[in-house]
Amino acid sequence: MCFSESQSYIHAIVLFVTGIMIKDKWELSISLIFLGFKDLLQGLLYHYLENKDKLNFYTSLSWVHICFQPLFVNLISSYFDKENKIYWNRILFISLIYGIYASSSIKEFDMTDSEMCIKKNKTDDFCSKETTSYLGTYHIAYKFNRNSERVLPRWWYMLLVFVPSIFSNSKVIGILWLFFVGLIEFIFRHTNSGERGAIWCYLSIIFALPLAIFSDKLELMMKN
Repeated sequence: MCFSESQSYIHAIVLFVTGIMIKDKWELSISLIFLGFKDLLQGLLYHYLENKDKLNFYTSLSWVHICFQPLFVNLISSYFDKENKIYWNRILFISLIYGIYASSSIKEFDMTDSEMCIKKNKTDDFCSKETTSYLGTYHIAYKFNRNSERVLPRWWYMLLVFVPSIFSNSKVIGILWLFFVGLIEFIFRHTNSGERGAIWCYLSIIFALPLAIFSDKLELMMKN
């Protein structure tokens, strides 16, 4: 496996540089840069595995990044469907509100002192007693101390990440994205949820980078 601190930094650099190179396609550019920060955070988590305070800080930032992923996934899809601006503006606004609200669902940012969620099983890292990261079987793994799922059910994230593109002219990209994530979930099904989530984020470069680099050709293919 290519999961490591150094490879995380390499991913970050590739995404940052590519994002800058395609700056005229701002939807794709800022989305790649956003993904680059995710790999930078994962590299820092590797680096500070023995530092509890740093792990808490960078894992908390990782949670914020996860919460805003639907916004940038939909921003990429909106680039390939310029005919439906009103539809995508609504989706992006909902994703933005979701990101802001969901970010406050871990203990570090929770201002409501709400009830914490309960682990569904021993592999559930998204309802842990602390927000931190650890070294999993293959890659870094997240642990989040979140509030009750009655406040913000996890399926809202899945809904916003996969559904909007399928009901648009970007449905081919949406279906491929769903298949890509489903394949990752299947391959790493025996790992804890925090590690699968980190791997999913880490490997997203395989999907997002070609979309950005070959975006002109993809646009032509989708119009024909």
